Amino acid sequence: MKISSRVDYALSCVLRIADKYESRKPVTAVEISRQEKIKPDYIEQLLLLLKKRKILKSFRGRSGGYVLSACPEDISVFSVVKAIENEILKPVCFREKGRRKKCVHFDDCKIISLWIGLKENMEKYLKRKNIEELLLLRRKEKNWRENRRIR
Repeated sequence: MKISSRVDYALSCVLRIADKYESRKPVTAVEISRQEKIKPDYIEQLLLLLKKRKILKSFRGRSGGYVLSACPEDISVFSVVKAIENEILKPVCFREKGRRKKCVHFDDCKIISLWIGLKENMEKYLKRKNIEELLLLRRKEKNWRENRRIR
């Protein structure tokens, strides 16, 4: 299984915003960029996708930024993944790639059920995991603190 950097970075952004949920303080792309060492333009692209999917709300102005649209316990990891990579868990027959345009088993493939079952189980798992759970884990990391120094 390969998770894209976009999904990983988007989860990091959501966790930074979730960390401020209790204070209701909006978080800017620049703040997240500084904390996560990711370019602000890229962060902004991810935040806009998350806003479009109603995971985040944004506020303009001097004290503007992004906040969660719901409490961290009510936002599933799956919803964040789906907002960024809609087809991340889609089973793809590798035999359709490359020189072989059509697999001889394509019309009557029984093995695809294995991959579909895996996809369904992964989706269920990600739906059970919420942002609050991930935030509790992330807060235990030694480099989570806002004032961290990375060399």
